[in-house]
Amino acid sequence: MYSLNATSGTPIYLQIVDQTCQLVAGGQLPPGAHLPSARAMAAGLGINPMAVTKAYALLERDGIVSHRRGFGMVVEEANTTPAETIRPQAHALVEAARRLRLTRNDVVNQIDLAWKPDRENP
Repeated sequence: MYSLNATSGTPIYLQIVDQTCQLVAGGQLPPGAHLPSARAMAAGLGINPMAVTKAYALLERDGIVSHRRGFGMVVEEANTTPAETIRPQAHALVEAARRLRLTRNDVVNQIDLAWKPDRENP
């Protein structure tokens, strides 16, 4: 279900966040679906459990999942707008830009360059 790339430059925990959001948006993880425990997911992926714990914390912060006592992490009902579904990627972009000491204007300029005219009217 998850395909992680240690050499992509994207931290493992953000790859888990991104892929979980994609699975939720695509319906492969419907509301009420249970995510494996951090230990179980880490063991299955061969990664440090802290990466999964950090990913789950971000997903919970963004309302994608919630921790339910006795059940673990559960996918929440979609209560976000389409634009809000890219929040994890936006956080990752801002985090990367800050590490590189880029300004907000630098990031916005790069987004403008990536935004092609043929995408303006989907």
